[in-house]
Amino acid sequence: MIRHTTIISLCLLWVALAGAQVSDPLHWGVAQRGAHTESFEMSYVSPAIHKWYEPRYQPETYMSPWYARGSNFARDSYRRYISLILEGDESFDNFGKSLGRGWLVYNWSQEQVGSRGSFIDKRGGGLSSMDLMANQRPAYRDFFNRLVIASDQRGGASYRLMIGDEIFTRFTPLTFNKPRFNGVRLDYAAEQYQASLLLSRPSNPDAEAQTNSTTVMGSHLEFQAGPGASFGLTYVNAHNVLTQVEFGEGNPLRGILTSLENQPLDKLWVRIRDDSPGRGGVGAALAGFDIVMTDTSGRQLRGRDIDFLPLREGGVLQGGRLFARDEESILLEFDLGSLDFENVQTEDLQSVQVELSLANDYRVEIATDLQTDGQRRNAEVVFLPFARAAGNVQDNSNTQVLRLDYGLPTASELYGVDWNLSAWKGLSLRGEWVLNRRYSRYPNPNISVHHEIAENAHAGYLNGSYRFGPWMFFGEGFLIEDDYSTRYWLTDRTGRIKFKSQIPQVYEFVDDDDDLNGLTEWERPFFVRWGGITESATVSSASILSSQREVAWPGLDENGDFINDNNQNQNIFPDYEEPFLRYRSDRPEFLFGLDMNHNDIIDRFENDLEPDYPYKRDHRGYNAYLKVEVLPDLELSVGRQNMRLVVGDGETQSWYGLGTWSHRFKGGSRLRIFDFGGRVRDNIPDDLRQWFQPIGGPGRMLDRVDFLPGLNAWKNALYIDLDQQLGAQVRLLHRVKWDIVQQQDPEDEVSLREGRKLSGFLGVINKAEWSIPVGLGVLEPRFKSEFRKERPFSTRLPASTSVEEIFFLMWTQPLFAESVGVSYYPRYGRQLFNTELQVGIEVGKLWLLDGMREEIDADFFNWTAVAQLLNRTAYQGYQLVTTTGVQFQQRRFEGRPAQESSLVFMTLYAGLSQ
Repeated sequence: MIRHTTIISLCLLWVALAGAQVSDPLHWGVAQRGAHTESFEMSYVSPAIHKWYEPRYQPETYMSPWYARGSNFARDSYRRYISLILEGDESFDNFGKSLGRGWLVYNWSQEQVGSRGSFIDKRGGGLSSMDLMANQRPAYRDFFNRLVIASDQRGGASYRLMIGDEIFTRFTPLTFNKPRFNGVRLDYAAEQYQASLLLSRPSNPDAEAQTNSTTVMGSHLEFQAGPGASFGLTYVNAHNVLTQVEFGEGNPLRGILTSLENQPLDKLWVRIRDDSPGRGGVGAALAGFDIVMTDTSGRQLRGRDIDFLPLREGGVLQGGRLFARDEESILLEFDLGSLDFENVQTEDLQSVQVELSLANDYRVEIATDLQTDGQRRNAEVVFLPFARAAGNVQDNSNTQVLRLDYGLPTASELYGVDWNLSAWKGLSLRGEWVLNRRYSRYPNPNISVHHEIAENAHAGYLNGSYRFGPWMFFGEGFLIEDDYSTRYWLTDRTGRIKFKSQIPQVYEFVDDDDDLNGLTEWERPFFVRWGGITESATVSSASILSSQREVAWPGLDENGDFINDNNQNQNIFPDYEEPFLRYRSDRPEFLFGLDMNHNDIIDRFENDLEPDYPYKRDHRGYNAYLKVEVLPDLELSVGRQNMRLVVGDGETQSWYGLGTWSHRFKGGSRLRIFDFGGRVRDNIPDDLRQWFQPIGGPGRMLDRVDFLPGLNAWKNALYIDLDQQLGAQVRLLHRVKWDIVQQQDPEDEVSLREGRKLSGFLGVINKAEWSIPVGLGVLEPRFKSEFRKERPFSTRLPASTSVEEIFFLMWTQPLFAESVGVSYYPRYGRQLFNTELQVGIEVGKLWLLDGMREEIDADFFNWTAVAQLLNRTAYQGYQLVTTTGVQFQQRRFEGRPAQESSLVFMTLYAGLSQ
């Protein structure tokens, strides 16, 4: 057997001191240190029996002069013992050449054939003195904070090698997009093209030797085809690795069965059910079934020919066929462990194929005793989808015989092509097309070449726009098939794949980060959590940090600081629910935005638990509009939307129009008007997971069901805001939003859907603030009024009308006025003092004029008072801001006891500027 050693060996050595020591003529017998061994000067070699036992200082001596005597430090300085390993250990490359002394920062090697052959070391190195005390500090973590970069360049070409745990990496929207990639990235750029390479071991990427592992590889090449034009190629692959087999066995990019998955099958279950329960009265129809088994000699055995029949459960027999409607299912159980025909048993099979004669709206799922949740005891089998009918067929027109090969996953890969053309004679184009190929193999430990199955899925889109004079045409077409996938199963070090887990054991090529804060909304294995905490964190810390990551407010980071604009202090309460902060912050319901999927949630505020593809999976269609600039500030658009599910049951069609007008007045005031309306027919549900904030309590993420308010309706959204600047001290803001949805179905049909014939939202916000200088102090009265009338489409949600009015009064008084941070010019700006006393009171009242809101069910009165001392000072190059104070708050709901709270606080912030 040939032994291959694949040293991916992405070794990184931090060299503290390189080069050999130079002999000092003043020290007799100084050792000459070479690259491999120590040697002595020939002139110092003598055939003497006398052995010298002298202290070995640095430089090290192995012979002493004749005049050497005992130690005396009356005149000579005392020299402590010094170890060379303070400069790190000496390291050598694969050719035996010395790399110098330093610390091991990172090492990844994969050796085949052998157990525990995949090894990543991020915990070596560190300070050798700490190492001697058995308290080693990893250089990768403590010296470089989990990111190391090496680079070089020549002329117009350069490259950069990055090794890190949280590297932002994006190829294209459909292939690879991770805000925190853990692995190795190599980038190269020249004048006409640039390239990127990725390498990662996502199955425990931190310091563990594994026999079974998952490896991810990726590359992206982009060419400049001309001015403003580029063309790209992408390849991404994830596959199983088993280091106990030869590296060259088959195509390594297609993966291999892990040690625990490569076992003979004992049971195989096939489940057929209705793909669109509740839609249509036919469901799935099964006319016949059989199993085809192929042994290692190539002979095929049909189950019906050898009387190997499954156990059948469920289904309604009608007209010689079995039907599964709505929540019903048909289950076929094949006991492969009991197979014994002419000495052919399950250990002798190289492939198994299930044949099903199906019609109408079917879904086929398969499970085996090896396809489980990974528990060692009482493992639960997991059904995975293998086939679906295209659309909701009810007339037997899609009757066919499906032949489904069974295998366990070994690899998944993506081949992508993308293009981009920017403003070429008014034309702009962008898009990509991706092929997803998934590999699986039938398990049998008695053979070396396994039966391989490959399944393909496609995804792509094309966006184009053309400008000619005041006109602009935009169009987009897209197709993402239902089984297109950018995820792959992870294996643990024992070779077990958990097909079901509280934390899905998968690696995502495209993450879910709807709020663009660099943290995914879903949880995946070995994800670096807040503060650098990894999976080894305690359960309590991990759960708290996980809940923080799941919180998402998409579309509300217009200032680009990766912090929600409605939660700038980064606590669990939105700013529009906090005292004093609520003046500047308005609820998202009052803001304008388009709802192109017609689920009553503005698109830019939507949060789901799906990969961040540009279009949703199982969707295809187009959208196009024509826009004209009537006046410099007035634009009108009219468009058409048409999309449908690829294999699911649903479609969306709409004609729409959009008008926008913006005007800025002298003095800084601004008026904006937006109006969007359309005729909609939409029966594609778009469920979401949104933030819910009850008044007076902590918020949480809730699942929001799409009740299909645009099934057959007219809709219109009008938004107006006026920002008035009246001099330097007075500012007014008025905001109006009016959404209305009018159902076109008869009243009784809408009532059967638990809907309202007329639904919508009306919100009006008025704000006023006045800054009044009084001596060196400033008095700031503010007022905010919020009116909202909401009538949701679903009768499960309450309708309400409410008014909330809030009055603010704040006083700022400088102290130690002779010491100020900036110069003061009377009547030309506010003076910034180093120490200020700030006092404020907020008084508010909410009236429920009709019904109740989802987050509140009674009127209330509340007040808040705050007094704080603020100080700014420079300290050791930082600008320190200290706040010390007290806050009192009371909220009284009608008919309930008052809720009171108090807070004493002292906080200190350090920054680089005022």
